[in-house]
Amino acid sequence: MSAEATTIPPRNGNERKYKWYRFQKASAPYIFILPGVVFYLMVTIVPMITGFWMSFHNWNIIRPTQPWVGLANYRKLFADPLFWTAMKNTLTYSIGVVPLQMILALLVALLLNTGIKGKKFFRLLYYLPVITPLSIAAVIWTWIYHPNLGIFNQIVKFIGLAPQDWLGDPAWAMFSVILVAIWSGIGYRMVVYLAALQGIPRSYYEAAEIDGAGNWDAFRYITLPLLKPTTLYILVTSVISSFQVFGLVNVLTGGGPLDATQVVVSYIFKRAFGDLQFGLAAAMSFVLFGIILVITLIQWKFLGKEVTYE
Repeated sequence: MSAEATTIPPRNGNERKYKWYRFQKASAPYIFILPGVVFYLMVTIVPMITGFWMSFHNWNIIRPTQPWVGLANYRKLFADPLFWTAMKNTLTYSIGVVPLQMILALLVALLLNTGIKGKKFFRLLYYLPVITPLSIAAVIWTWIYHPNLGIFNQIVKFIGLAPQDWLGDPAWAMFSVILVAIWSGIGYRMVVYLAALQGIPRSYYEAAEIDGAGNWDAFRYITLPLLKPTTLYILVTSVISSFQVFGLVNVLTGGGPLDATQVVVSYIFKRAFGDLQFGLAAAMSFVLFGIILVITLIQWKFLGKEVTYE
């Protein structure tokens, strides 16, 4: 007799108890997931629907009425030059951060996957920026970038170059933000790559070594192909997070100087909580959502079909 059969009470005439037991058994999984579903609806689905509704209104919390304006917010958005400046800055940030983060994270993971001494120490060292609160890390970096007291300018002067106002000069502000973002994001991606590397069977490399393949050949024909699922995952999530950057920019520069680091999310925040134009800010949010969705679909179309999970 199977284990399942022993858990079902026999039908000894008490049909009501049997049906109640079957109902409890069938409904238990849904009861367990109900709190998570309710939480997800409250913090994601309902705000999303509300935001979409707001984008078609002239929504201002200090007014008693929120008149319907249709697509006026979207037309105003696309005619706003500062929005396009924020979009260009966001794209510059993404191009500057994502490739370097991925390349450096892979190099560090490859190094830590070898027999180097002190691997645990270096793993902790590279992962510390990930567990450091971003606001605290950004404040520390504002002191590092300080034009007079910061260690960054001390190093620059030591090697014979002119010191800069890294966060106050429009020519250097975005570069400075990108540098901090790369520093703070390498550790997480390194851990993901390291886990993927340790999942590659050692027998593959042994077979390649017997065939006379060198380190570069093993990396090119074994490591990189088997890392494609991980690389695609890191690429997609990194691009999404780069287009949603806010906290780092907000603490380091506040979008300045002269809007040189004004990214889309910081501009949404400015419009919503600075100008109280919640309808326009909601329209920006959904335009950003559409852009991220299109970029993600393009990545999956051209890169996802080459990825296997066997």
